[in-house]
Amino acid sequence: MVTIKDIANQAQVSSATVSRVLNNDMTLQVADETRQRIIEVAKQLDYKKVKSRANKHSEPETEKKQGIGLVIWGSEQLESSDPYFMFIRQGIGRECAKQGITVNKVLFMDDWDMIIADQELDGLIVIGKVHIDLLKQLTPIQHIVSIDYVLDDDYDSVMFDLQKATRHAMDHLFQLGHQKIGYIGGISYIRTLEGKVHNIDVRQKEYEAIMREKGWFEPAYLFVNDWRTEQGYLLMKQALELDDPPTAFLIGSDPMAIAALKALHEEEIKVPDEVAIVSFDDIPLASFVSPALTTVRVLTEDMGITAVKLLVDRFNGRDVPLHVTIPTKLIIRESCGTKT
Repeated sequence: MVTIKDIANQAQVSSATVSRVLNNDMTLQVADETRQRIIEVAKQLDYKKVKSRANKHSEPETEKKQGIGLVIWGSEQLESSDPYFMFIRQGIGRECAKQGITVNKVLFMDDWDMIIADQELDGLIVIGKVHIDLLKQLTPIQHIVSIDYVLDDDYDSVMFDLQKATRHAMDHLFQLGHQKIGYIGGISYIRTLEGKVHNIDVRQKEYEAIMREKGWFEPAYLFVNDWRTEQGYLLMKQALELDDPPTAFLIGSDPMAIAALKALHEEEIKVPDEVAIVSFDDIPLASFVSPALTTVRVLTEDMGITAVKLLVDRFNGRDVPLHVTIPTKLIIRESCGTKT
């Protein structure tokens, strides 16, 4: 009989890695090439899962586990560089393990030409902005839950209130006396049948609306490019070239804010004495950089957990669509000073 150890030896990885890959452990961080090699070796060796000796004869046969798929808005490279998506996936993986559900397919939208047959999966979780018409072309699956985007009124969704979170962050900067506030963020878009359609990010929209309400909006203080860490550095460099640069910045993600801190440090600009920063996500690294980031905490793992629970409710017969909003919290640290 072929064992986990046999597969591990041939694939040149540990037995623990083989076990977690074959059991669809979504919390395991392993290269796709390694994951695929393990699966191919298992197929070549005709590996078949068996029950433990203790339970093999005493337990009745159970029904086949329900399997779901993940559709992810961006690329695998984006996920690896921005923990936001990774933490959502970890929440999904943990709740699936708890519910006895397997994640049978993960599709990044850079490969959206793939087709998911309905017999392969019982449900789908979509992370990010993917239009419902594109999903309907991709798959006939009816049980779909979206995260960070509302497909339409007929499908469940899990969101956090970006408008409220942005206003809370901006109010904090106002309380500290800032009027010249800049924005650094990324270009958002929706995946559609026609391709990528530009969509102004809610953080940027709300920033502009708030600054216009105050009569303080300055187009030159708006810096937007790709949602990549290095853009935080490059956009901050651009901002510092202004004759009259902002005294504070709202930055769309922690990775971009951390890169922006590097740019400020290189220019010997003190944070928060000369420039204050507030960002979004509260990734673990946010509290360890110097100065530690003031940031909006987004409960990304809870978003993933909630999506799985909504999908299970659908499996159990719920017909009424639900739209769940996960709360956020402003975590005040050193990058913008303290409340007045």
